[in-house]
Amino acid sequence: MKTAEKIIKSEQREVARLKKMQNRSSGSRYFLILLILIAIVNILDEVTSNLTVTVQSSFVTEFFVNNPFMGKFYTYEDGLALHSGIGVFTYVLGLFTPFYKALADKWGRKPLFMMSTLGMAAGLLVIHLSSSYIMFLAGFAIISFFMGHDIQIIYILEEAPDKHRAKIYSFLKSFGILGVILIPTLRDILMGNDATKWREIFLVPSLVGFAAVVLVVLLAKDTKVFIGERIAYLSRPHEERQAEKALKKQQKEAQRNQSGVFNGVKYIFANKDTKMLIISHIIFDSAMPAIALYFESSMHRAGMSTSDITKALFMVPVIYASITFISGFIADKAGRKATVNLFSVTCIAGYILFVAGILKGWNPYLIGSLAGLYQGSYWIGRDYMNVMMTEKVPTDIRASVVGAEGLLVIIGLVVGYGSIILGMTLMPIWWACLAISVPAVGIAAILFALKVKETKGANLDEIG
Repeated sequence: MKTAEKIIKSEQREVARLKKMQNRSSGSRYFLILLILIAIVNILDEVTSNLTVTVQSSFVTEFFVNNPFMGKFYTYEDGLALHSGIGVFTYVLGLFTPFYKALADKWGRKPLFMMSTLGMAAGLLVIHLSSSYIMFLAGFAIISFFMGHDIQIIYILEEAPDKHRAKIYSFLKSFGILGVILIPTLRDILMGNDATKWREIFLVPSLVGFAAVVLVVLLAKDTKVFIGERIAYLSRPHEERQAEKALKKQQKEAQRNQSGVFNGVKYIFANKDTKMLIISHIIFDSAMPAIALYFESSMHRAGMSTSDITKALFMVPVIYASITFISGFIADKAGRKATVNLFSVTCIAGYILFVAGILKGWNPYLIGSLAGLYQGSYWIGRDYMNVMMTEKVPTDIRASVVGAEGLLVIIGLVVGYGSIILGMTLMPIWWACLAISVPAVGIAAILFALKVKETKGANLDEIG
């Protein structure tokens, strides 16, 4: 009895705290502050996601080609394949990420926003200080766990007006992507044409990340949707909620509306529409390693110099950010489905032209533009698959479904990694990537177009 009283009093304090937060000004000034915070963290997220990839040839050469790893020297392709194979095990941590994300439905969006930003900054610092491949791998594992948290996406979707949601999302996303130009800038300033100085470029984004954590703690509030839902839930009589919990254990439909990753998985597969969306997404994600991880190595092995690769890298975020900004207007006007299908086509076309460019010795700025086109198109398609999933599920299980989605697409990632590791031992890196990515993106886009329903204009507050 005393335990129940303590719980009730604790919940009353929580309601009072949330109401106080709810009553604070949440007008245009706060919304602008929130957009700036999300933009900063988006830049950090995008830089963190791309940083190790853009110095791939440098650390593979150092750790496997120029120095023995476990008593053995490797060729570049064998060293890259070994790193990719070992890297798969760091993604095992990704199995726990969905459970971590689901905590946002109980703790709120802000605590995880803060923790994930801190995790990315810490991982970057570990890599900067790394003196061995094992230490590098530890930093890589940390950033792999935290960089895909996507809590800022939930922030945007729950705070933005319904009719402008995709435009605001695409603006913030494109701004974050444009921040990736920090990578070639740091390469140019700190590396020049010396590939051995690759560690130096990890320090600045790490420091930016630590500063961003402080700003989130001081300035960000939880989302209005989460606060409202949480107050409504905790304001109901404790006995009523306890009785409902007991009933939910016996009723499958009610159980689907509880938070938690496994309930998120059940919710996805209990509905035909979300089930077909996740199947399309899994197939689409099998192309991710080939699309995202080996373009710098492809340029290096095709004969481009370190300085020419840096020139190409300047164009990647510019093109990526430009088409991402445009995608928001397309998504709000033509719909999410049209956006995914359009950019799946430009992804395939862009990748084919990129491979032709590195083999024919085209201008490095043109090669970088093509890399930005195919990578940007891929991530736009994937991001709007994520957006559509959030627009199909209720608030009280939304973060759990996002977490479940992240867990399920690991199936595609594992298949993609296995295929590319095998492929690069049999053929040049660029041919292996092309042979895997084009069929995966094409099949996923066709299935998506035929089986998944549109979500444009969905009211997130009214989804039941």
